Amino acid sequence: MSTQQQIDIEVRVDSHPSGRLTLKERNIGELMWSDVADQGLLGNLNHVSFYRQVARRLANHAQKGIQVVNYND
Repeated sequence: MSTQQQIDIEVRVDSHPSGRLTLKERNIGELMWSDVADQGLLGNLNHVSFYRQVARRLANHAQKGIQVVNYND
């Protein structure tokens, strides 16, 4: 029997004046945000592909037991 500890994170989208979007994450209780450097999630000008990548990342988190408790866009 596997006991998987749940991890809670916060996720936010930063929008640069140039139109580039970057996904940021942090664990609950942390002060600093980290850029997600995965392909398509850092400085992406194509908003459609960016949000597709965000959806994939959130689905992957759910499969791993990582719960997004706050999403800010």
